[in-house]
Amino acid sequence: MAKIAAILYPPGTDIDALLAGVARGISSTGAHVGGAVQARDVAGKNGLALIDLASGAVRSISQNLGPLSTSCKLDTSIMADIAGALERQIDAGLDLLVLSRFGIREIEGGGFRSLFGRAMLAETPLLTGVRVEHAEAWAAFHGGLGIDLPPDESQVLAWAKDAVLQAPQPNNV
Repeated sequence: MAKIAAILYPPGTDIDALLAGVARGISSTGAHVGGAVQARDVAGKNGLALIDLASGAVRSISQNLGPLSTSCKLDTSIMADIAGALERQIDAGLDLLVLSRFGIREIEGGGFRSLFGRAMLAETPLLTGVRVEHAEAWAAFHGGLGIDLPPDESQVLAWAKDAVLQAPQPNNV
């Protein structure tokens, strides 16, 4: 069974709600789930935030560049902080890591791309979302080690339950 899976979704799909729902479902079984999903910035800013699935903490990832700016509003220093926290979650041992997207930034080598690799090396089951137009780049990244899932919560939850059951258990010394 593949330890990494992507929900291939078309535009208009609320991928973050789907991923958060699956994370809640798996957490309710007693599994240790970590990672992050996107949300609208709850601080009232016009931007995005990330919800840490392990703690529930919400952090804005947008920076205010002014109303006339056409530059990327993603705050890379906050993203680096969040990535560090997620690396520690992986290193501490997770039954499932959920990352909101494998998107443009990851395709270009940035974003949370290093977290995808770290989870794969740690043999931590990984679930993410990939827009259908990025499916080819996703396939090139995982090199046949991952599977694609439809945006159907019951099918994704079934994969996640199987992945958690197949995950290596820590040695009890």
